[in-house]
Amino acid sequence: MDIQAELNWIHQEIDKVKDPSFVEKMKHLLQSINNSTVDSDAAYNLDIENALENIKKGNVYTEDEAREIAKKWGRK
Repeated sequence: MDIQAELNWIHQEIDKVKDPSFVEKMKHLLQSINNSTVDSDAAYNLDIENALENIKKGNVYTEDEAREIAKKWGRK
């Protein structure tokens, strides 16, 4: 595995992201990996609060939209 090539690909894909909630989740993931003192319960609760806030604002996807998004992430 060429780690530099993998990192370059990840950078390119992240540069394409326009979804603030995804960016927030990625930030929490990186913080939890790089900082063992991150309180996972607090992060989990924050994710739930963010999700509920997005739902209240109408920031939701239809089932078809969600499938299309998942396909872009390599899921089938």
